[in-house]
Amino acid sequence: MTTKKQLIGDCADWQEVDQALRRMGEIDISLSKLEGEMTLRVNEIKADYDIKAEGLIAERNNLEGNITLYAESHKDEFTKVRSKDLTFGVVAYRVVHKVVIKSKKATVAALEALGLDGYLRISKEPDKETMKLLDAGTLAKVGARVKTDDKISVEPNIESIRGKE
Repeated sequence: MTTKKQLIGDCADWQEVDQALRRMGEIDISLSKLEGEMTLRVNEIKADYDIKAEGLIAERNNLEGNITLYAESHKDEFTKVRSKDLTFGVVAYRVVHKVVIKSKKATVAALEALGLDGYLRISKEPDKETMKLLDAGTLAKVGARVKTDDKISVEPNIESIRGKE
């Protein structure tokens, strides 16, 4: 029987490699079980929170709605002074500017047609997966190359390990 110390150090033969793979699989199984338990506990906590918070959130939203209705019915008091400092908070009217777009596609096309590209958000980045299909010459022209590595794959056979538990 190999010890944990032997597994952590260098493997002396394929039998030790096989035992290391077995231990890796056992660890993966344990981690999966722990993650499942964690997910269940987190879901229980979220459900408990939702139940406890539901009434408070509803009450807060109701209070905010009442304050808003009252402030809107007294909007004339905010013409010179834009806010009311009260003992427990502030009620204020703020000028808010927002752009309303009817059709995103039409607006983008119009901005491009007018040469207003500076008003467009564009996120461009190389797609490395599709670039693998390009030939070496084209890749070189765009400052890229395909790098080939011989990468080792170490995968325990979880099913055979589970069968021996």
